Amino acid sequence: MSAQIPQSPVSLLWPEGAGRAGAALNDAAAADLGIAELARALSLDGRYEARARQALLALCDDPAVIAYRQAALGDLLHNAALAEALRQLLPTLTQLGFYAVNHPARPSETALQRVVFRLGELELYVECVQRLRAVLLSHVGALASAGWRRVLDALTAIENDPAFQALRAELPEMLAKVRNIGSVTIGVNLDAHLQPSEATLLAINTHRFKGAGFSLLGKLLGKPDGDGETSQGLARLHRITLPDHMPYTRANLMLVPLFKDLSDILESAAQPVAEALARYARLSSQFLIALEGEIAFYLGAVQLVRRIEAAGLPMCRPDILPREARACEVHDLFNLNLALRMLAREPQADLRGRVVLNDVAFGEPAAGAAGRIFILTGPNQGGKTTFIQAVGLIHVLAQAGLPVPARQARISPVDAIFTHFAAEERPELESGRLGEEARRLSQIFAHATRHSLVLLNESLSSTSPDESLYLARDVVRGLRLLGARAIFATHLHGLAAAAEQINAETPGDSCVTSLIAQTLARNGSDEAGVRTYKIMPGPPQGMSYARDIARKYGISFEQIEALVHRRT
Repeated sequence: MSAQIPQSPVSLLWPEGAGRAGAALNDAAAADLGIAELARALSLDGRYEARARQALLALCDDPAVIAYRQAALGDLLHNAALAEALRQLLPTLTQLGFYAVNHPARPSETALQRVVFRLGELELYVECVQRLRAVLLSHVGALASAGWRRVLDALTAIENDPAFQALRAELPEMLAKVRNIGSVTIGVNLDAHLQPSEATLLAINTHRFKGAGFSLLGKLLGKPDGDGETSQGLARLHRITLPDHMPYTRANLMLVPLFKDLSDILESAAQPVAEALARYARLSSQFLIALEGEIAFYLGAVQLVRRIEAAGLPMCRPDILPREARACEVHDLFNLNLALRMLAREPQADLRGRVVLNDVAFGEPAAGAAGRIFILTGPNQGGKTTFIQAVGLIHVLAQAGLPVPARQARISPVDAIFTHFAAEERPELESGRLGEEARRLSQIFAHATRHSLVLLNESLSSTSPDESLYLARDVVRGLRLLGARAIFATHLHGLAAAAEQINAETPGDSCVTSLIAQTLARNGSDEAGVRTYKIMPGPPQGMSYARDIARKYGISFEQIEALVHRRT
């Protein structure tokens, strides 16, 4: 039994019957996580950046849809020849998309222009169907994904459709009728002064005229009409009568009716083609046009994975856990945007050892995880912001069906990601910075669920330490009550120290745990020194190492004292 043309659109991103609704990342989260930067890296070129951004922002949380996408991309990652063949086909699909965007719909468009345009679209449509099907058939044994097999089935159904077969057979003749017009022969009568006095269209030719090596007058005088009779034109003879002192204007004025005659004749010639095209009105290229963006998205992902792996960093296909597990277990995680910025500066760089890899484990302590709510403390410039951004990005990538920057990963999809990164003071806000921070945090609790991910970076740092600690403690208690997964990067070491107390006094199944950004002691000193950018479970170390920052910029007391003494 032959395949049937599908009634619903065939997509490489969405399985048949899958709902496409989802909670998109809000603007604040997209900016805090650097989604625009990631979308650029996923794009083959600027034309596809919006498509990549759209796929990332959608934050799909359906495990079945994610698995469908992973399988479709996996066929390309495991078959370089297939990926390259699709890359070579992409420009033709792009040309087909041009017809959809620029379809003539203005009243000024002539019937001939509409016919030529539609013929060009159908010619590319036939070419794309045949070439894409041939590419997939040549690799059919390696197509393990339902997505690519659905596309192949749809293309087979189109090729077997009687209307498509009739179009393929009739198209060359229709194209010849319209495109095989190479030139027009014009007959011009001259008066006694050899000035143009009358003109008509003699013929529409398939060939094009070429210039000769002698004068037009010589050619005319040297090749008279053999039978001496006047050639019969295709339209009426246009005669222009002008005073003798204005003969030079006759040729210009004759062009107007001649071109009108030419237009009328071409329109008449196109009419049978237009009537033939009407039989193929139901054939639409929208299926292939939609596929172009999806294919480009996957090819961009292949390109990104190869680029990162060539730099010595791991990328893996994450295992998707049930939503109810509310877990995220990642080994050797790194911030993909950080790696991309380093490669932008040094395209051939080997990043092994230069990009720090970390582990993260959200989940039940009984299952070996540290907890679901982490209070992250450590020195300034110790990698806290880079780490929490990496955690957000790995969820975005995994839920788009893409490989993630890690060696191993098991992730439960989140229904939303909320971020709260410290903002600059905005004088126009009557409530001030603290009031604005409080408003944004309130909005998070108004919309987050137990399946959400909340990333807080130096929140509530705009007031006194005592007030900040009081407010932050209530926020963490609220997160535990909610049951969400969260990371709170902060200088409030007292907040991390109170983790066990918060667990004891607040009901909930999301355990609060302390994480620290580690440092190495300098020369045996008890003071923190070299930042390792490693994030590990552990108790807070009691200070944010502002002393190191002061020393780096020359404003520690000892440095200031030495400076003052040198000046006196």
